[in-house]
Amino acid sequence: MSELEFEFSLRPGSDPEMAPYVVEFIGKTMAWDDQEGLEKVVGEIRGYKLDLAAATVDGLDQDVLLDSVCPEISDFSQTAFAGGGCHYLQEMADGTHSRYPCSALVYINEITVDPDYRGKNIGTALMGKIGQMVEVENSLIALKAFPLSEEYGKRVPDTEVQRVKRFYERQGFTHIGGEFMVKQTNLCEAIKKRQAWRKRQEQSGPVYPQSKYHA
Repeated sequence: MSELEFEFSLRPGSDPEMAPYVVEFIGKTMAWDDQEGLEKVVGEIRGYKLDLAAATVDGLDQDVLLDSVCPEISDFSQTAFAGGGCHYLQEMADGTHSRYPCSALVYINEITVDPDYRGKNIGTALMGKIGQMVEVENSLIALKAFPLSEEYGKRVPDTEVQRVKRFYERQGFTHIGGEFMVKQTNLCEAIKKRQAWRKRQEQSGPVYPQSKYHA
């Protein structure tokens, strides 16, 4: 992985009215190609962060916001959310459901890795970068676990579909219906580190700098 480089860019959503609530992110992995004598993109991740809490406070209808981004996000919300708001109904071990509140939705629209570079943990690294580059705390991360066909109109083999689903399962995603999968951000490494730091701060109490002046 040392020969690979990563870059991440964030920009407001393309709809001016929704821009205050939508951030589009694009992450790329580059590798040096000796034959071509240049860097090439070998992995890419694209998606959106929707600030549902801010939109709600401003009186914007959540469905209008979701529909404005892309059809997949609208379809996802109908599968995952119940009763409006970002309240994902999480299935518990005993079969009951518990609401997982979230203030934002991070939707991964696409993740691709060059076939020649698979097996180098590029997809895993790109997923990990989201927690570092995008503010995901108190959010729900979602995606549609269905690979794109390399040839338009050609059916994706079942083996490839299962490979993609197993990859997301290893990343901590769970199935919620159809091809959609979700992950709670408290399972992200970046969030785990923040929570561990806060816990240590609470246990040790505030530390005040010692004054150089004495009474």
